[in-house]
Amino acid sequence: MESNMLLPSFKMYILGLALLVAFGAFTAHSEQAQTSTDGSLTATAANGHQVMISEGHSLFNQTCAHCHGPDASTGLPERNLRHLRARYGDDMHSVFETTVMKGRPDKGMPVWGGVLDAKAIDSIYGYLERIQENGD
Repeated sequence: MESNMLLPSFKMYILGLALLVAFGAFTAHSEQAQTSTDGSLTATAANGHQVMISEGHSLFNQTCAHCHGPDASTGLPERNLRHLRARYGDDMHSVFETTVMKGRPDKGMPVWGGVLDAKAIDSIYGYLERIQENGD
């Protein structure tokens, strides 16, 4: 009798395992569909990236432009966010994220962590990354 009860449990285990493998294959295929064989973005992924940048531009102008100028350009060099790459190099992303999440209250930068979600912050960063200048 006990061996008959194990059979349904074993079948459920095998079914669960099969579903897990199938889901993993689907996820891997979806991630691969975002890039072509040469590693560049596919049209679908590029369109999604462009949408994210457009959203970031809009969010920036709604939440950041009052201090950093429309389109991230202001006459104050310390507030001009078009020179982040020139100023921080490879640390640009981490400095941006830390500054947005924790603010710089001593310099008038408010804390946006808890106000903006991760998607909004990533969108704004994507926009800023796109518009970087040399900083001359």
